Amino acid sequence: MSAVGERAWRRLDARAGLLGPDELKRLSPILVIAPHPDDETLGCGGLLTLASRLGLLPRVIYLTDGRASHLGSPAWPPRRLAKERRREALAALAELGVGRTNVLFLDWRDAAPHPRGSPGQLAAVEKVSRWLFDVSPRSIFAPWRGEEHCDHQAAAELAIALAERLPLRQLDYMVWGWSLPHLEAAHGSDVCWRLPCADACAERRRALARHRTQMTDLISDAEEAFRIPEELVALTDRSSEIFFERG
Repeated sequence: MSAVGERAWRRLDARAGLLGPDELKRLSPILVIAPHPDDETLGCGGLLTLASRLGLLPRVIYLTDGRASHLGSPAWPPRRLAKERRREALAALAELGVGRTNVLFLDWRDAAPHPRGSPGQLAAVEKVSRWLFDVSPRSIFAPWRGEEHCDHQAAAELAIALAERLPLRQLDYMVWGWSLPHLEAAHGSDVCWRLPCADACAERRRALARHRTQMTDLISDAEEAFRIPEELVALTDRSSEIFFERG
């Protein structure tokens, strides 16, 4: 992470409330919305690992199919890439202790999200609600809607729409948001939590490594290729994860 992100994290880590086992249990069942396969590890890998260790059975929702990360690859056309990214997501979640039955793929087209209030978003709310027919979640973790990527914003808006239907505590996690020099002021929340997860670094690193399409040169013939930058990879080595709670 850049020096800016590191400073923000240290400030927040020093003043945030402790998100310990008892509070995790009060937040459970937990839902996590990941815009793309890999965001679950970058933003909430420690949360998922520790909740799984406690037997709390967190659930994960993937918004997009990830097909746009490597455009113009003859060897990896969009359909093949989307299928591989789903496989990588399940492998990463297995490292974090989350089983297949607790995962939902919404399969929105990568980088083409449905806006708030649109038929596509309303259909997603209905699909998630049906998926949760036997669960009464208490919290939802999603990216902060101030993050610049359109899919991260859409994931945040979906979390807000779900919270309007279900009595959920809303907590935001950061991925790209750590690059902002004044993150605390930009977010505006007075309530933030720190989850100590130094002992989950190994699981988080292994989970991120499962995303080979995003972490390696597996796809070498793309006209436009994304690879997770080192400053984001470094998130998995942090001794705590920070979450902002919405009032």
